[in-house]
Amino acid sequence: MPAEAAPSFLVLPDLPPPGERMVLPEDESRYVSRVCRVRPGERVSATDGRGGLAVLRVLDRGPKTSVEVESCERARATRAAWVLAGAPEGERGDWLVEKLAELGVTVFQPVDCQRGAWARAAHRHERWQRLAVAALRQSRRRFRLDVRTPLPLDAATAGLPDDASAWLADADGPPASGVPPPPKGVAIGLVGPAAGLSPAERDSATARGFHAIALSDSRLRSETATLAWACWWSAAVPAASNDAGSRLGA
Repeated sequence: MPAEAAPSFLVLPDLPPPGERMVLPEDESRYVSRVCRVRPGERVSATDGRGGLAVLRVLDRGPKTSVEVESCERARATRAAWVLAGAPEGERGDWLVEKLAELGVTVFQPVDCQRGAWARAAHRHERWQRLAVAALRQSRRRFRLDVRTPLPLDAATAGLPDDASAWLADADGPPASGVPPPPKGVAIGLVGPAAGLSPAERDSATARGFHAIALSDSRLRSETATLAWACWWSAAVPAASNDAGSRLGA
């Protein structure tokens, strides 16, 4: 039986059916040959970020590494989380995207609010996409974070799924420890910018069905509150075993 290369989890835009061969993209070939140092005959796992998980047998090693697909299976996500995040201070967006992706968040939707906007998001979007891919590889998940471009808060909250459960990070809300976990399906977390939501924005969110939740017993930075909500959701709504990738697809 071929050996498994240690540890190697690839992200590919498309996964061919079993039996087919393919040449890995340049960045994944470099990762396989230089970082993982795989040898011909070893196996690696790969995902397309849309639920697919494949086992690949390495045929050769180099700038254009060839592999053969040994198996490929696909799963549906059993949970989903959308994060609507106001702009934090400084350049903390990179860190936020990386951590949300590791936690398995489905959608990262930056929102422009009355007291803060994502002024540099257009220049960071491509980098955020790369960070989402790197985090997918690190966390060995099957589903990639969907990083979206900023929207005004009203537009973002108006376009949410009708059956979603919605939560507003609010220091005056009930403690998260006493809040029943959200049902499986889509959960929405809204966190204001560094300066907070305006009273009108808070009232509007409440009118749209957002439930207040206190994520700490102290004041949190915007990006910390966003991550705290994602941690609460990720722990409260466990994923099915096939939502995450694993070595050799096990």
